[in-house]
Amino acid sequence: MRWRTDPLLVVEHLTMRFGGLVAVNDLSFDVGRGDITALIGPNGAGKTTVFNCITGFYKPTEGRLALAREGRATREDVAALTQSPTRNKRFAEGDLYLLERMPDFEISWKARVARTFQNIRLFQGMTVLENLLVAQHNPLMAASGMTVLGLLGAATYRNAEKAAIDKAKAWLEKIDLMDRADDPAGELPYGAQRRLEIARAMCTDPDPALPRRAGGRSQPERVARPKQSPALHPRRPRHVGPADRA
Repeated sequence: MRWRTDPLLVVEHLTMRFGGLVAVNDLSFDVGRGDITALIGPNGAGKTTVFNCITGFYKPTEGRLALAREGRATREDVAALTQSPTRNKRFAEGDLYLLERMPDFEISWKARVARTFQNIRLFQGMTVLENLLVAQHNPLMAASGMTVLGLLGAATYRNAEKAAIDKAKAWLEKIDLMDRADDPAGELPYGAQRRLEIARAMCTDPDPALPRRAGGRSQPERVARPKQSPALHPRRPRHVGPADRA
């Protein structure tokens, strides 16, 4: 019941129209902090469109997408931010974001929302380990002074690089791919590639993570996830429109 007492993400009256086609119609649901919430429906029900609105790929026609990180935001906090021209605000216990006002890169960078896709999108020619390091490029670039300190071998960059490798190895242990760390990602079987893609999303320390059909269509898979990071899967849909061609 944490979606009632401690919501991380609140979706209110989400509507997405493509011309005369209504893909999502007045959808509302809450995602509780630490919960696993699934959005279930047949093909064309609008699940992917909802994901695309939350992650900034689409700007919703109507509705509000409020995400509270590291604390509980009250309805009054959300209302106050909605009436202001800003995208986010700091409140007593954390940060509050209105995702519908944010560009996609800020949703992943500042609001820390991560997703995977229905089709696998790994860097096939890079190694398994390198795919997880790519997900950590923001802290690595900051530590490298936008590459200058990295070229000079500065201690700040060496420490950040070691921390990134350690995190990547920890996730490889969780998804049982440590023995394939130096293999090209494209050589992995489908199930292993799907696990790697989810691990790559989790290396960004997301809050929340949105795996799209994490179990896949053709075979069961084990998915590792941290205790503190909730996931939204494609439960409780209301008023989802008739079509989704995304």
